[in-house]
Amino acid sequence: MDLEKIEKLNELKEKGLISEQEYNEAKAKALGSKSTTSSDPMGDMDNRTFSMLLHFSQLCGFVAPVFGWVVPLVLWIIKRDDPYIDQQGKVVFNWIISSFIYFIICLILMMLVVGFFLMIALGIASIIFIVIGAIRAKDGVIKNYPMSIGFFRVEPTPVERIEP
Repeated sequence: MDLEKIEKLNELKEKGLISEQEYNEAKAKALGSKSTTSSDPMGDMDNRTFSMLLHFSQLCGFVAPVFGWVVPLVLWIIKRDDPYIDQQGKVVFNWIISSFIYFIICLILMMLVVGFFLMIALGIASIIFIVIGAIRAKDGVIKNYPMSIGFFRVEPTPVERIEP
């Protein structure tokens, strides 16, 4: 227990420099216990697990097409203040917008029959890209899906070179 930290926190709270919630969280941290007043709606879920679920939430679109973008949007908004989650949300929405454009192109090409095959390929590619994206997110890698158009600027994780 660090009494000096708690005294400093108390001073900051009295001066109005930190909120009551920030005070309670920092105090709990100083005392070595977890805060019970956390504003995190997802509980103790870590960023990598949350971002993996953000990627997998796109699969809701196979149940009801609107859910394929609404559920990821809600999840992204919940924890958008975290830089890692924000980058993963941009990766997800780059793909959602790109796949919608590809879907429209497939619909148009259905007049030439080739669109039916392209639509099937798009569905399979979406599932594969979502799974790969979720695995990368769990591993801490930020990278756009293949064939994804960059509507949002994503700062990919630097690739480490393996020296022979």
